[in-house]
Amino acid sequence: MVAKCAALLVSAALLLAPFSAGAQEQGPKPAVAARTAMASANHPLVTRAMVEVMRKGGNALDAGLVAVAMQPVVEPQMVTLAGGMSILYYEAKAGKYHYLDAELDHTSKNAPVAGSWTEYTSIASRVGETSGVRIGVPGTVAGMKAAADRFGTLKWADYFQPAIKVAEQGFPMYSFLYGEMAEAAQGRLSAYPSGREEFLPDGYVPPVGTTVKRPRLAATMRKLAAQGPAYFYTGEWARNFVDAAQRTGGSLTLQDLADYKIRWEEPTRSTYRGYEIVSAPPPSTAGTLISMILNILEPTDLKALPHYSQSAESFARIRQAFAFAESATDSFIKDPLAFEIPLRTLLSKEYAALLAEQINRSSPKAAIGAGAHQPGAEIAAKFDGHDRHSTDTDHVVAVDKDGNMVSITHTVYGSTFATGLVVDGVGVNSGNGFPGTGDGPGRRVISPFPPTIVARNGKPQLVLGSPGLSSRAVALTLINYLGYGMPLEQAVDAPRFQGSQAGLPTVIETRVTEQVRADLKSRYGVNVRPTAPYNWHLGSIHAIERRPDGTLLGVADPRRSGLAAGY
Repeated sequence: MVAKCAALLVSAALLLAPFSAGAQEQGPKPAVAARTAMASANHPLVTRAMVEVMRKGGNALDAGLVAVAMQPVVEPQMVTLAGGMSILYYEAKAGKYHYLDAELDHTSKNAPVAGSWTEYTSIASRVGETSGVRIGVPGTVAGMKAAADRFGTLKWADYFQPAIKVAEQGFPMYSFLYGEMAEAAQGRLSAYPSGREEFLPDGYVPPVGTTVKRPRLAATMRKLAAQGPAYFYTGEWARNFVDAAQRTGGSLTLQDLADYKIRWEEPTRSTYRGYEIVSAPPPSTAGTLISMILNILEPTDLKALPHYSQSAESFARIRQAFAFAESATDSFIKDPLAFEIPLRTLLSKEYAALLAEQINRSSPKAAIGAGAHQPGAEIAAKFDGHDRHSTDTDHVVAVDKDGNMVSITHTVYGSTFATGLVVDGVGVNSGNGFPGTGDGPGRRVISPFPPTIVARNGKPQLVLGSPGLSSRAVALTLINYLGYGMPLEQAVDAPRFQGSQAGLPTVIETRVTEQVRADLKSRYGVNVRPTAPYNWHLGSIHAIERRPDGTLLGVADPRRSGLAAGY
C-alpha cells in the first residue's frame, strides 16, 4: 500500500473563488496550457479542487478521487456515490496501464435485467422511471477505496473534505443544473419526499445564482469519511438504502451490497496509424467500439478527403463505420465472467478490412442524386428517449507532475437524477434496466464507459473521456484529432452526430452543413434529424494532451459547463 502523505485540504474560499468572477457555463472555452499538472472536469469547482490537490503534492489519482466525491454535490443530476465508476490509470514510474471496474451490479432476483439492447429498450419503456426495481448494487465507493489503497497518497477522509465544505457552505445554482432540475421537477424529483426535500426544499427549483446547500449529503460524507466503505456496504447507510429500495419496489438486499467486489482488469489495446489506443475492456463496450471504428477507417486517408461536416460522402463513410462497430458491440460485448467474448476477432485488422471493403462497395453511384439539392423542411431531433450508447454521467481527467494520468467515468445511470429517490442526501442509481445478467458471477451492467489514453512511441500523449454520448464522442474526437490531424481544441469542438443503425434517426449538430444533410437524405437514405449547433446530449469531452515540448494542453467541451486548468 502506498504510504499516505499529510492531509491535502482545499479551502472552501478557494473553491468558491471562481464564482466571484463569473462561473463558467456552456460555450467556447479556449485550450489551457500548463507546465506541470492539468485537470479537466465538468464544473469549475471540481477542476480547481483537482488542481489544488496536485499543487499540494497529491497525484493524478488523488485528484480524480476528490472529483468523484465532489461531483455528486454540484452535479447530482449526473452522478451519485451510490452509482458506478471505471478508472483508467497510467502509472508513470512503472510505465503500466491499470483499469478498475467498479461499475454497478444487477441485483440477483426480480430485477428487470435486459439480456440485450433490444430488450433494454422494451424494459425501459414499461418500467416506471421512478420504480425501485431500477436500483442496482453500487460500486463507486468500493472503487474509490480500491484505487486509493493501490495508488493514492491521501488519507481516506481527505478525499471527501473539499466536497463536504462545498456541500455545507453551498455553491451558486448555475444554468445547466437549473435546466436539468426544472425538467425533472415535475416527475422524478417530485416522486418521493426524500427527493423533494433534497432538491426542492421550498417547493420549486432554486433560481440561478442562489446558494444551494446539501447538508444531508455533507453529513453522510462525514460518516463515510470516518467509517470507511463499510458504512456504505454493511453499516447504517447500507441498511437505510436497502430499506428505501425495497419500499419503492426493488429487490436489493444487504447481502447484495456485502457481496459487491471491484475488478482490476487489463484494458483493451489497439493501434491507429502508429498510435496506440488504450481503453475500457468488456463489459464496457467503449474500448471495443472506439477501436473497431478506428480500425475500419484506418485504410482511408481522411486528411486527403473533405471533412465530414462538409461532405456527405465522408460523413456516410464514418457513419457506416459506427454502424458496423455498434452492431458488433451490441451483439457480442457482455460480462466476461458470464460469457465468452470474441474480442480478438472484433479488434483484428483483418475483420476491420472486411467491413471497410463493404463500405467501399456499397456507395451510391455518381449519377444517383447528382447536383445540388434545395434546402427543405427538416424534422428536429428529440431526446425524450434513452440512447443505448449514452448515459447521464460525468468524466474527469488529470495529469500530475510525475506524468501519471487518470481518466475516470462515473454515473447515476439512465435518466438524470435516476429514480428521484434520495437516501440520507445520496441519490440512488437506476442501472438495473441496463443490459446484462442477474445470475451467476457476471452481474455487471453493460455500459459505454470510455476512459481512454492514446500513446505514441510507447509514451502517453493524450488522455480523454466523455459523459453523454460517451464512447462515440471519444471516437469522433479521435477521428478528428488522429484522422484529420486537427489540433485538440478543434477536434473536441467539431460537429457530432448520434444514431447509425438502419432505420433509426441520425441526430446531427447543424454545424454540419445543410447541403450535407440534404445529400445524406437523398443520396444515402439517412433519416436525418437536425439539432442545436452544440448539443449537450452529444457528449462533453475532457482531454489533456502532452505536447512535444513536455507541456500540457487541457480542453473542456463547449457543450457543457466544464473547465480545464493547470499550473
